[in-house]
Amino acid sequence: MSLLLYLTFARSSRIIITLVIIDQLSKWWFIDNLRWKPGLMLKVTSFLNMVYTWNYGISFGLMREYYQYSNAIFLITNTIIVCYLYYLMIRSKTIGSFAGYSFVIGGSVGNLIDRFFRGAVFDFIHFHYQNYSFPVFNLADCFITIGVIILIEDYYRTKKVIEEKAKGNYDNAQIEAMAEKIRNTDKGGNDKIDSLQN
Repeated sequence: MSLLLYLTFARSSRIIITLVIIDQLSKWWFIDNLRWKPGLMLKVTSFLNMVYTWNYGISFGLMREYYQYSNAIFLITNTIIVCYLYYLMIRSKTIGSFAGYSFVIGGSVGNLIDRFFRGAVFDFIHFHYQNYSFPVFNLADCFITIGVIILIEDYYRTKKVIEEKAKGNYDNAQIEAMAEKIRNTDKGGNDKIDSLQN
């Protein structure tokens, strides 16, 4: 691992720890303050509320109906996924992939801590507009989403660079082949001239 990648890896580890701390502090604050609000809700704007919600499913409240046997499964599955993501981050070759994996891992660990110590994930951010209501989520879910977006963008940017490099190599090879052909043609012509002179 080059020095640049090592330093990037060290920064990524700090990013993960920072994101986990931010996520846990936000949850702690809202758990402590929202439980006393009427209706367990704090209205922020006409389209944003802070609500007191325990999510027994996965991100954005999905699969919560399977809670009776899901928590242990989610704990094991999420732990395996986090370990695998960490492995992928270690093998990363670009700064973008380090950043993307850092956000995904930070968010995943934040929710994993909830599930391990509280038996469910605390969600509190609720966007809504007229009759539309987006599933309640937390900052960890935001971090995961940001990380996925960064990884997708990094993938396509890296792919484009590789394709441009491959095209450049192909063009250079074509130019070199043409130059070689011209050299051989010139050499053949010179040989004919020499033979005629002799």
